[in-house]
Amino acid sequence: MREKKTRLTDGEVAEIRRRRPGVRTSLACEGMRLTAEEEALFDQMEAERLPPDEAIARIIEFSRAKRRAKALGSV
Repeated sequence: MREKKTRLTDGEVAEIRRRRPGVRTSLACEGMRLTAEEEALFDQMEAERLPPDEAIARIIEFSRAKRRAKALGSV
């Protein structure tokens, strides 16, 4: 099992890049499309080679920030 702070290897990053078009297609079939901001988040996490647990935390943080901004904008 992977240690918590171990960064992704070249092979793992290559696999993520290989799968990304299929993920986009799968999301599109469900009527979901990533925004440019979301794409940038995934590009950044890939560049930083974040392990899955850190990537999940970053996605949650991103989502919460968007909800807060939306809530503040509607007040």
